[in-house]
Amino acid sequence: MIEQQQIPKYLTQDEVTALFSKIQSKRDRALFDLVYKYGLRVREATLLRLEDVDIKRGKIFIRRVKGGVAGEKPLFRDSKRLLRAYLDVCEGDSLALFVGRQGFLQERRIQQLFKLYLKKAKIKKAVGVHSLRHSIAVHLLDDGQRIEFVKDHLGHRDIKSTQIYARISDRRRSEVFEQLESSNKIVRN
Repeated sequence: MIEQQQIPKYLTQDEVTALFSKIQSKRDRALFDLVYKYGLRVREATLLRLEDVDIKRGKIFIRRVKGGVAGEKPLFRDSKRLLRAYLDVCEGDSLALFVGRQGFLQERRIQQLFKLYLKKAKIKKAVGVHSLRHSIAVHLLDDGQRIEFVKDHLGHRDIKSTQIYARISDRRRSEVFEQLESSNKIVRN
């Protein structure tokens, strides 16, 4: 019997835009921006330390979980801007990049905040924070990025983990079907 792999739930570009438009907190804007742009798992977001961000060099170090490949990545310009704005108002002497009442921001709190912002944005999909990871994968493929880049960007060790997103992103599939529509090798009825 062939096992059917479930298609990951993700947000469209418009839904991500709507979600971000409802986030006023500088911490939360920077947090969810990084979660989305770097395809972070919630646990990976909680592991971020101040020392992992080098705004001057434009780099961020990401520790991956679940056997993922850790590494340094370039910072997106708008991520730099959001991080700078957040760090300007960030208080305390914590090692954590994202601080909650008890030091490192907790996974449960990030999930709660995400649900709150979904509700404010009137997004009714049954999704969690992890959907932002799926969303960036689909959005990168929709943009025409190669699957190898998406694999590296998400920190996957095996490209098989990344290929599920190719079943969602239909840019290339649509291009091929457009070519097939005008092909004289396809029998028309």
